[in-house]
Amino acid sequence: MRFQRLIPLFLAAALLPALAFAQSDSSAWHRVELKPAQGKALPYTIEIPGDWQVRQVENTPGLWIGPADAKPPQDPRLIWVRGSQTALNDPEAVVKNIRENDAKEAAWTAPRVEVKELGGVRTVLVRMDSGEGDKARSTLALKVPFQTVAVDFMASADRAEFEKMLPTYERILLSVRPVADAAK
Repeated sequence: MRFQRLIPLFLAAALLPALAFAQSDSSAWHRVELKPAQGKALPYTIEIPGDWQVRQVENTPGLWIGPADAKPPQDPRLIWVRGSQTALNDPEAVVKNIRENDAKEAAWTAPRVEVKELGGVRTVLVRMDSGEGDKARSTLALKVPFQTVAVDFMASADRAEFEKMLPTYERILLSVRPVADAAK
């Protein structure tokens, strides 16, 4: 009987980190440019919680978006922005290719693969799951066109943490807009 009274406390304790993350000063979300320390900014902006920042990490390609105290690459609160060699001139072909590879590959699955139009730009959103048990991981990636290839926005975590954070990952990734559209 005593244990049954403790169950709600255990559940609340388990949910607190996810709730704190998901409500990370949500009234203060703001749109930021994606600018590396050197070079030109990417032609996209993204909406992030007020206490997050865009930064580069020495010896790691790409940009990291997340709270200042998040340590790349392990922290599941981080969004990694990196270049991709995938051409995105035909998003439907990319979706078809991912689905065909998913059918052939046992090491991972792609339960969600779709073309999304964001600010007039056709992108590909894909969820990939791999591993089992305590090795199970999930990644939500948004592929956006950039020059002749693509840029990937990736959020990844162990499966249990991923499920808790999925609404926040989606809100952030689906907020990506071309710079011209964000200025409107």
